[in-house]
Amino acid sequence: MKKLTALVCCIACSLVMYAQVGINSDGTQPDPSAMLEIKSTSKGILPPRVTTAQRDAIVSPATGLVIFNTNCSDLQFFNGAVWVPIGNIMWSVAGAVSGNMTPCANSSGETYTTLPNGPGLFYHWQVPTGSTITSGQGTAAITVAFGTISGSIAVSEFGICGKGLGQSININLIMAPATPVAGVHVSSATQITWKWGSSSGATGYKFNTINNFATAMDLGTATSTTETGLTCLTSYMRYVWAYNACGNSTPAILTQTTSACSSSCGSSLTINHVAGMVAPVTKTVTYGTVSNIPGETSKCWITRNLGASQQATAVDDATESSAGWYWQFNRKQGFRHDGTTRTPATTWINSNAEASDWIPANDPCTLELGSGWRIPVYSEWYNVDNIGNWTNWNGPWDSGLKMHAAGYLPAGDGSLSSRGSYGFYWSSTQIPNTYGWYLQFSAGHSNMIDGNKANGFTARCVRDY
Repeated sequence: MKKLTALVCCIACSLVMYAQVGINSDGTQPDPSAMLEIKSTSKGILPPRVTTAQRDAIVSPATGLVIFNTNCSDLQFFNGAVWVPIGNIMWSVAGAVSGNMTPCANSSGETYTTLPNGPGLFYHWQVPTGSTITSGQGTAAITVAFGTISGSIAVSEFGICGKGLGQSININLIMAPATPVAGVHVSSATQITWKWGSSSGATGYKFNTINNFATAMDLGTATSTTETGLTCLTSYMRYVWAYNACGNSTPAILTQTTSACSSSCGSSLTINHVAGMVAPVTKTVTYGTVSNIPGETSKCWITRNLGASQQATAVDDATESSAGWYWQFNRKQGFRHDGTTRTPATTWINSNAEASDWIPANDPCTLELGSGWRIPVYSEWYNVDNIGNWTNWNGPWDSGLKMHAAGYLPAGDGSLSSRGSYGFYWSSTQIPNTYGWYLQFSAGHSNMIDGNKANGFTARCVRDY
């Protein structure tokens, strides 16, 4: 024990005197420029082996700290900000292609890819967001600005992981795409078709009414979208992003003002319906408008059902083009039925017991025609039916509203029923909790009835005049 203590003291004194350490088997002194020199012809240095999670759990890593990342199979050091792989590839322009890399950066700015011509070999480099990649040696170097390049560049690899000089690889540079450029938007009094140019390298686009990519609507590859239900003579600002597998661009800011309001009832209203959360299909419809309807003379009404391609030709017109679309109570999604198929063919909601009138946020008249338009309340239908002395379907058909028997979609299964024989027109007023009021008429009657909210009825829109 005394001998061991003496040995430790001697080593400590030696370290203090020379301030250098040499570890070897031949007794030589360390190089004067090195604090520590290790010599061996048969063994190597084994640094701490940790996973990425364990590495990231190191508290306040010192700049220059080195570890071996077992997830990435490489040596890494901490550069004071992020962990960086040691031994980055150097590239220069070359000819033949023999593999592919995809340098997408993770949150730490690192990338990991295996080449097909090097099974099991990892190639690593760092691509911090917003930086440039300088590739090559000497005058052959190429520089790629992050976020602007998508394509292939043939390069030569320089002796890494056993590969010889001059062996070619192909690097597929898939970077976050550039910001889209705003196009020429098309607007009317109640809607705007937003347009933008395509971005190189983008695989899709997202659109939002606020500057938040996470909650934005994914439009796929479309470079336009139509927004309805807007207010006339109002300026709007919207945001669109390009994205791909590597990330997303900064947002393009789109601005547009809707056109002037229609000052009088009686003029036509042209709407570009776009398939989505309200309209079941895309089409353009021109609606006539009318006022001075007995019972509600101060209101403006459309003269065909919402979504109808044409004005009905008779009270018993059983065509889809005259019927328009169908809605369940307090739901914004409309349904088209061609007599065989319902669109969209989503799971039918056959029960609705919510205690609520039809709220404005779900009103398809507001969402499709614009601010001010809405589904009539109970009293409005009651007044036109009562004061107009509607006793059968001739009353609504002979009125300025030209209402006909458009049928309905039953609550049980959403199939088509009674088209050409009955008319069912929703009000926005409920009779708690599972029923809503609607106007119903046929060849033998016309009156207000309460029915299951899960039924799909037609919509005739109205606004205050």
